Amino acid sequence: MPQPGADATFGLVIEYDGTGFSGSQLQARARTVQGELETALEKLFACHIRVKLASRTDSGVHATGQVAAFVAPKRLDEDTVRRALNFHLPEDLRVRCAQAVPHGFDPRRRARSREYVYTLNDAASPPAINRRTECHIRGRLDEGAMDAAARILTGTRNFAAFAGPATLKGAPTVRKVYSSNVRREGDRVLFTVRANAFLHQQMRRMGAALIDVGLGRMDISQFTSLVTDGARGQAKKVAKPQGLCLTNVEYGGNGPCGLPT
Repeated sequence: MPQPGADATFGLVIEYDGTGFSGSQLQARARTVQGELETALEKLFACHIRVKLASRTDSGVHATGQVAAFVAPKRLDEDTVRRALNFHLPEDLRVRCAQAVPHGFDPRRRARSREYVYTLNDAASPPAINRRTECHIRGRLDEGAMDAAARILTGTRNFAAFAGPATLKGAPTVRKVYSSNVRREGDRVLFTVRANAFLHQQMRRMGAALIDVGLGRMDISQFTSLVTDGARGQAKKVAKPQGLCLTNVEYGGNGPCGLPT
C-alpha cells in the first residue's frame, strides 16, 4: 500500500455512450474514451497521466463495465477521484466506481473474462428512445434458432472466421467462450457472450451471422461450419456498432469495484 503523498494506482469502472467516440483507444485526431479520460486526469493532477483500458471498443460501441487504470502522482480518497473525474468528464462518459489497486495492475492482462451484450430490436418501427443502443432489424427474428446457433460458440475454439482487419497477421485467433446465448425480451433480442478475450470485430461479425440465422438466411449447419472450419475473415458481414455494449470485465477481486486489492 503506497504511503501518503506517494504514487498510487487506481482502477476505474466506467460507462460511456459510444455514439460520439471514435472508439476507446487513443487516436491523434479523433475523440476517444482514453483521450477524454487523460484530459480529465490532467485537469485533476496537473500533469499528463497515461490510461490503460481492459478492452478495445470500436467507434459507436458502448460500455457499462469497461475498466481503466492509471498511476496518480499522489494518493487521494477513492470517492474523491470518482467525483472529481466526473466533474471534468463529458456527459457521455462517467466513472461508476474508483478503487485503489496494486502497483503494476494491468486491466487488460489481469482480466479473467469480458462480457458483451448485443441488443437487437425487431419491432415494426425503429426505436426512438433507444435508437443509439439498439440495432433495428427489418423482419421478425427467430430467437430460438439464434440461441441454438449461439451455443455452438461455447468452448475453446479458433474464431479466425470472425477476425476483423485489425487482427494482426499470424496473431493467435483461439479464444475461450464461457457462455453464449440469445434471449428475447419483448421486441428486443439480446445476444450475450462471456469469453476470456475477443478478436477485433469478433462480436459484431458473430452478431451479423446470428442475425442471418434469425432471418432464415443462414442455417445452423452453415453457422457451425463458420465456427469450426471457417477461413480467416470468412464471416464478412459486420453488424452495426450501436447495439453492442461491453457490460462487464471480471477479475475475481474483492475490492469495492470488484478489482484486486
